[in-house]
Amino acid sequence: MTRNFETDGHPGEAASSASPVSRNRGARAPAWIRRVAALVALLLGVGVALAGDGLAPQRGEPIHLVVLHTNDVHGQALPRRATWIAEREVQVGGLARVAAYVEAVRREHRGPRRGVLLVDGGDWFQGTPEGQIQGGKPFLETMLELGYDALAVGNHEWDLGETGLRALLQVAGERAVCANVRLGPDAERVDFFRPFRVVSVAGLDVALVGFVAQETPFITHRDARRYHFREPAAEMESVLKELPKGIDLVLPLSHCGVEADRALAQAFPELPLIVGGHSHTFLREPVRVDATRIVQAGSKATVVGRVDLFIDPRTKRVLEMTARLVELDTEPSPELRVERVEARVAKLSELAAASLEEVVGELTSAPHPGGPLRSSGLGNWIADSMRAAFDADVALHNKGGIRAALVEGPVTRRNLFEVMPFDNTAVAFWLSGAELESVVRRGLEGTGRRGFECSGMTVEWSDGPDGVRVLAIHVGGRPLDPSSRYRMATNSFLASGGDRLFELGRSLEIADSGRLLRDLLEADLVAQPRFSVPNEDRYQRRPAPE
Repeated sequence: MTRNFETDGHPGEAASSASPVSRNRGARAPAWIRRVAALVALLLGVGVALAGDGLAPQRGEPIHLVVLHTNDVHGQALPRRATWIAEREVQVGGLARVAAYVEAVRREHRGPRRGVLLVDGGDWFQGTPEGQIQGGKPFLETMLELGYDALAVGNHEWDLGETGLRALLQVAGERAVCANVRLGPDAERVDFFRPFRVVSVAGLDVALVGFVAQETPFITHRDARRYHFREPAAEMESVLKELPKGIDLVLPLSHCGVEADRALAQAFPELPLIVGGHSHTFLREPVRVDATRIVQAGSKATVVGRVDLFIDPRTKRVLEMTARLVELDTEPSPELRVERVEARVAKLSELAAASLEEVVGELTSAPHPGGPLRSSGLGNWIADSMRAAFDADVALHNKGGIRAALVEGPVTRRNLFEVMPFDNTAVAFWLSGAELESVVRRGLEGTGRRGFECSGMTVEWSDGPDGVRVLAIHVGGRPLDPSSRYRMATNSFLASGGDRLFELGRSLEIADSGRLLRDLLEADLVAQPRFSVPNEDRYQRRPAPE
């Protein structure tokens, strides 16, 4: 079991620059020497332990710390169908299975110089009917029943505005951590987040530090734009000066994505481990940046990440580390079931199930999954529905707003909710042809662009030396005219500045339908119960011009 340290994680208490990271930022021994020394120390420790009676730690026996981690759970209280397994129907994940595995590890990993940490990389509630009951509070209470030591705050924790965020933080208490949100670029941190939490486990004092993605203000509720989201490496430098004396291990919980975690590891090579989130990456092998390991456990409570660290009890150096993902594709054995968690999950399911299990239509074929520069069947359908709602010329939808897949066959209201869990509405406004072209180029050109789903429009593109190059845009089958006006339909998230797609240097006169996007899809199914998904590709790749 873990316990609180004597401080509550607020800055300025027992501050010291002698943290295990900051005090070792200078010259280091060559990597091969450090690896050999670590191996020798570990082998000596194991040899001494084998000579003992196993009832007490022997001198030199390493500390064995297990870090169990989840991220981007997104309200996944229940198991879900593994749509990526075609040959048979398999149910995976869910909080009850996570709880059972955590319970098994805690039972097995007791004793001197042994301990278990359970942490989460952010995005807790938003994504399922069970997750969104009462703004996510009952779901978060259920998560906390698993005994999390700390949870990073994700961007979706802001989705219901600052009021909704503060309500979640009241539930999470000191276990919610986020260090890099400030009142301004040169201002102090906001007062509603704790930057870190310190727990004692297996004889170690561990600082759990939270970070959230810098792009958060543009991918969630506009309330987040009141604040400055500082670059994590710069914030880590500040945090290290604020940690209390005697910290043995600094463990970042980063809801920033794998690439941002790489940058953090490069800036602080003494960090042995970074637990990540945000990019929904299933890292079956950790990303290695020098001596640092970056781990992430996909999304939707599909798996649990497990990291085993063997630590020198004297120097507190990590001697050895292994990391893996644990599949949750079978029911737990009865003796490991956690009744209090299962009871809460059952209550959440009962509250959400009344209308969600109703079949509202049937798909005659599976939607094509698409890609960054390939239309998806679901994306085409969503964009078509928005365009039809306003009789617009063009519609655009962000690919990241599609949160689940559908398969051929019956579609329930729950299925539609999981595809479109965010309460975004269909909106419309006018753009000039020149503005529309700038929006398309902003969304597609350059490196790292994710593209968008569209309706009423096709885009011809090619590979260029600096990334994608847009060659031609057609609207309604005709070349885009920069001097014409076009009616644009989109979702309220993008129209309010999300993803920075519609940054045009002017205010938009937005007409809001008040209709949720998932309700538009349900209306299509009611009108055409056997529905054919538009799977055509609205992107056309062309050879690069000479």
